[in-house]
Amino acid sequence: MSDQNHEITITRTILVPPARVYAAFTTADGWCAWCCEKAEADASIGGKLHIYTEGYNAYGEYRVLEPDRTVTFTWDGDGEPPTLIQVLLERLEAGTRLTFKVKGLGSTQDWDHFAGTIEGIWGRVLNNLKNVLETEQ
Repeated sequence: MSDQNHEITITRTILVPPARVYAAFTTADGWCAWCCEKAEADASIGGKLHIYTEGYNAYGEYRVLEPDRTVTFTWDGDGEPPTLIQVLLERLEAGTRLTFKVKGLGSTQDWDHFAGTIEGIWGRVLNNLKNVLETEQ
């Protein structure tokens, strides 16, 4: 199986500036607004990320931070294979194009089993991000 098959890409157009989307992935308040009940986010290279909601925990580490452009972090959620997540932000006239890439770091068997579930969950969560950010305007 090629690396391409170990990656999911989801795109959304969000009608807010990239700085607002960037903050949603790099601050505890940002994460809690759209994704979870509690969060810890140390937005520095090597900084830790912890997300908690409804009995679910995910842990990660920030790898790349380019303000208002890119956030890359690891993600190790309860019962899921580990992943690397890349958030790419492109300024548009009317907001931001978000390209969200999830790359499987586990075995091919783990990825094949969870890929559809991961895509469905992140798709719903990113829809919520869009709704929350656009409603807060």
